[in-house]
Amino acid sequence: MHIRRHFRFLRRIVGSNVRRLSFPYKLTFAVTYRCNSRCRTCSIWQKPAGDELRTDEIRKFFEKSRDFSWIDLTGGEIFLRDDCVEIARAAIEQCRDLCLLHFPTNGLLTDRIVSGVRRILELGPPRLIITVSVDGDEELNDTIRGVPGGWRRQIATFKALRALRGVQTVLGMTLSPFNYDKYEATFAAVRAECPDLRHEDFHVNVAHVSGHYYDNEDLALDEMPVDVVIEEIAKYAKRRGLPLHPVTFLERQYLKRVPTYLNSGRTPVRCHALRSSCFVDPEGNVFPCGMYDRKLGNLREVGYELRRIWESEPCRAIQREIWSFNCPQCWTPCEAYQSLLGRLFRRRHAKEAR
Repeated sequence: MHIRRHFRFLRRIVGSNVRRLSFPYKLTFAVTYRCNSRCRTCSIWQKPAGDELRTDEIRKFFEKSRDFSWIDLTGGEIFLRDDCVEIARAAIEQCRDLCLLHFPTNGLLTDRIVSGVRRILELGPPRLIITVSVDGDEELNDTIRGVPGGWRRQIATFKALRALRGVQTVLGMTLSPFNYDKYEATFAAVRAECPDLRHEDFHVNVAHVSGHYYDNEDLALDEMPVDVVIEEIAKYAKRRGLPLHPVTFLERQYLKRVPTYLNSGRTPVRCHALRSSCFVDPEGNVFPCGMYDRKLGNLREVGYELRRIWESEPCRAIQREIWSFNCPQCWTPCEAYQSLLGRLFRRRHAKEAR
């Protein structure tokens, strides 16, 4: 069964290299904006919860939009939803081609998170990856994330999830004006708690600004010295060693292009938002991605059939704009990975990375 799923996933990846897909293979679904962190880099926690899609609506969405191969469930903190496991159940049971389910967590609700993940594992997801956020050593992390004692709870969650069979658990660090040169100190602090920690267990990216998602337009990214950030990324990439797995190869390709993005402010390769992927917010509003504030429609208005929005001419028109680099420029892993997968057969397009 999984072999057939992966074959279909590979076929869609290959197809995305030559055309816009008839349905996105990747979905980023923010199921809530509620959050119990108080991060300085993000203001999601200050946004009102709004009229979130109910459990039955989410199940109906996946019943009518079943052809995802890769789903990221994000927030906010997804475990603040009492129906978090049921949301995962709907995705796993309805999406017949699902190969990868991923979600981040701030790690603050250790018992609730671990219990929920155990229940999700019982549902038999083909592959489950969880990212636990960490932004520094204990003092720096708790300052950035605004929760005294948070680091200890985050590490406890990471250790407990690592002990579960059937889930790959990693740490996610976002370089921002508050920690842009602190990767090695952060790694050392966590390794003191987890002696077998490897650099491959960390996933490092750079902070971005988004009005409709992070609501953090006041984040002063220009305070990060570009040369220092590039050096930090280079050291991290070197520590990871050779990419011996397709996923680590993809991560390395992402890291290689971070300097291009930081120096130019432009997306290093053509973006696959609305070509291979899209973003849905907690109220069912559909956007190209988490960065671009161009609402395409609402799932409730189309009977939860994403395809009706995906195939619309306004959606196609915005995809053409994005394809021509006429959008907010970014290089987030949420969008970068499918963009890299969509250029497997060409080393460099004439308009890319200028």
